[in-house]
Amino acid sequence: MKNAVVFYSNTNQSKHIASYLASRLVYPLYDVFELKDCAFENLVFVFPVHCQGLPDEAYRFLSKINVKNLTLIATYGKMCCGNALNEAQKRFNHNVVAAAYVPTKHTYIQDDAPFESFDELEPIVRKIESPAAIKIPKSYKNPFARFAKNTRSRLGVRLYSTDRCTECGSCTAACPYGAISCGKPNGGCIRCLKCVNACPSGTLQFSLTAPMKLYLKKRKQNKLKIYV
Repeated sequence: MKNAVVFYSNTNQSKHIASYLASRLVYPLYDVFELKDCAFENLVFVFPVHCQGLPDEAYRFLSKINVKNLTLIATYGKMCCGNALNEAQKRFNHNVVAAAYVPTKHTYIQDDAPFESFDELEPIVRKIESPAAIKIPKSYKNPFARFAKNTRSRLGVRLYSTDRCTECGSCTAACPYGAISCGKPNGGCIRCLKCVNACPSGTLQFSLTAPMKLYLKKRKQNKLKIYV
């Protein structure tokens, strides 16, 4: 077994926080897609909230790990943080010793601010160093949040190329779901925008439809919630 910080991050917001925690704890840092060994003494797992719940990749990772002490960090784009942490603890029954909802830059808002108040994460660091089990309380989640979530994302966000695609393959290589080729997404695309961030020429862009713009205007939450 080993200590590690593992992240699932498409637009680098969760990776940003995971990198800080890895440095602070002196733990190695791993991308969830690159990790081979799934046995841990102390594990910090950082992932984004998707539609107020666990993203599919986080679900798959938590279902296969063997861990003694688990810390869960869920990042959210200042909308509703949902109930991802409570769901993760109940569904997988791992020994969770600390957890947090961290407000950070929203994937679809380009001028939004990332999380930088790292000193506020010190209670998490201290608890990891002296672990003891906690119970994560249930928080509000819209009962329709997960309904047709991928379809809603595709309807709310349009991917397009501003110039002729050079077919460099960067977007295809970056997509963990095999959902895009030469700038053209297929039905498996969840609009995580990892391909947009990977495009070296900036040719691949995205735009928001009117319903998505209206939804994003409702942002009200910006609270760091820590459970230790």
